[in-house]
Amino acid sequence: MVKSLEQLLDAAIDYSGMFPPNKLDLREALREYVEFSNSGRAGLLSRFVIPFERIQDLAQFADKKHKLKGPLNLCIAGPEIQTLTQFKNVILTMEQQILEAHSEYPGELRSNILELKFPSKSVINLNPEELVKALEAVVLRTAESRLLPHRVFFEIPEQALNIDTTKKIIKVIAAHNKSVLKRKVDNYLFSGLKINCGFADAGTEVTDEYLAETILFARDTNVAVKFSGDINTAYPGFDKQSGTKIHGFINILAASILAYTQDLNLEETVEVLEDRNPENFVFKDGYFKWRELAAPVMEIKMLRMLSITSFNSTNPTLAIKELAERGLI
Repeated sequence: MVKSLEQLLDAAIDYSGMFPPNKLDLREALREYVEFSNSGRAGLLSRFVIPFERIQDLAQFADKKHKLKGPLNLCIAGPEIQTLTQFKNVILTMEQQILEAHSEYPGELRSNILELKFPSKSVINLNPEELVKALEAVVLRTAESRLLPHRVFFEIPEQALNIDTTKKIIKVIAAHNKSVLKRKVDNYLFSGLKINCGFADAGTEVTDEYLAETILFARDTNVAVKFSGDINTAYPGFDKQSGTKIHGFINILAASILAYTQDLNLEETVEVLEDRNPENFVFKDGYFKWRELAAPVMEIKMLRMLSITSFNSTNPTLAIKELAERGLI
């Protein structure tokens, strides 16, 4: 694999096989994660995405942990929540379950990331005070222990998914991150935005225009992003069953990186996201480029570390197979 593609995809895939449309049980999902982590493409794999209510069932991990070369890296996903009070209660429950899991398997688990949904009523009503309280509830709890995740990505509930609301949410996250930095909160690495590129259950279509505006606004406010939504194809396609577009992970990562290195505008970002021609994406050891716009390897590496975190995939094998068939890996 050439260096630019290697850096673009380094630890880029968070395995989410327990989520739609696969909905594997925990044991089967862990088996597939372990198999992939021991394959020749393990460098592309990052965290195992687990619903927070299943953390207590990680005893099913006991017969597989010896097959991993290091700890099981977790991305813990929270449920859909209606009110701020419910949100705070979930955070307390989640904290307890995470610490208990680490106690049962000392040194064998690593909780890297939380994926949380803002309380839907707080978002729908656009209540900044409640949103800040939700952010604070996470920061104050997770900062107390190095065992708890210190990177949190907040998702906007589906019923409030529009660009105006999204921008207001990003502004709240950015302002809160500045507050955390000013207060020098120990053990905390700031909050980010989880961008759901498609709702597999509801068949909701997330447009290229929405994705492009969100990526650019997160860039301009210095808010890190990660992506989800059953992202298993390298380039865009179409899901006949749901009648919605499938977003390609090469396009998403390329658009996000080039948004920084080439200061893309909205029209250019949309073009990258919707481009179905693999020949327009060229990977070399020193850089990758889309058409005539390029990003050097060192900048790709830096942006992947700080701003463009990862994407959730329910089927990494399918994603890697497509890259192999195109001769990229």
